[in-house]
Amino acid sequence: MNEPPPQPYADRAATAAAFAAHVNRGKVATFERYGIELVMGAREGVRFKDAFSGREFYNCHCNGGVFNLGHRHPAIVEATAEALAGGLDIGNHHFVSGYRAQLAERLAATTGGRLSGVVFGVSGGEAVDLAIKVARARTGRQAVLSVSGGYHGHTGLALAAGDAQYRAPFGPNLPAFRQLPFGDLAAIDAAVDDDTA
Repeated sequence: MNEPPPQPYADRAATAAAFAAHVNRGKVATFERYGIELVMGAREGVRFKDAFSGREFYNCHCNGGVFNLGHRHPAIVEATAEALAGGLDIGNHHFVSGYRAQLAERLAATTGGRLSGVVFGVSGGEAVDLAIKVARARTGRQAVLSVSGGYHGHTGLALAAGDAQYRAPFGPNLPAFRQLPFGDLAAIDAAVDDDTA
């Protein structure tokens, strides 16, 4: 397993305090509430170590990030190193890029002609926002239904579709977004109307 650079803080408590102060205090509080008191250190494949205890874990958290092939997959590390050595970097998403166009073309080709292009995003929240925008644009309708307890991200429309506990710090919900009880198919069926996107 790789050995990352030394940690910037002396211990887990100092790291968590800095993360809470400068990144996301809610995430620290949630992890601590469930007894998840670790800081990612060395990582490779499906495993990672706590930076301070050295305890090893399997990473079964597959919904956030770019680690579908595991941490530091050799093919990804090699391709990234080659691209950087060849003068490429992450680029600027505002400008035209032949490499992004080529990637979009290749991705669209996997749909058997059903799609001609793609929208690149960096989070699930962005994907949910886009899905809501497409549904509204395609149908001309505005209402969005979701079930209570759901988490869809912290971007605008995704947050509006999510559970009240995630929206509360940001004020009242957007108009035309309705939450329905999880598992209540009759309530969902009754809520769908002529304005449901």
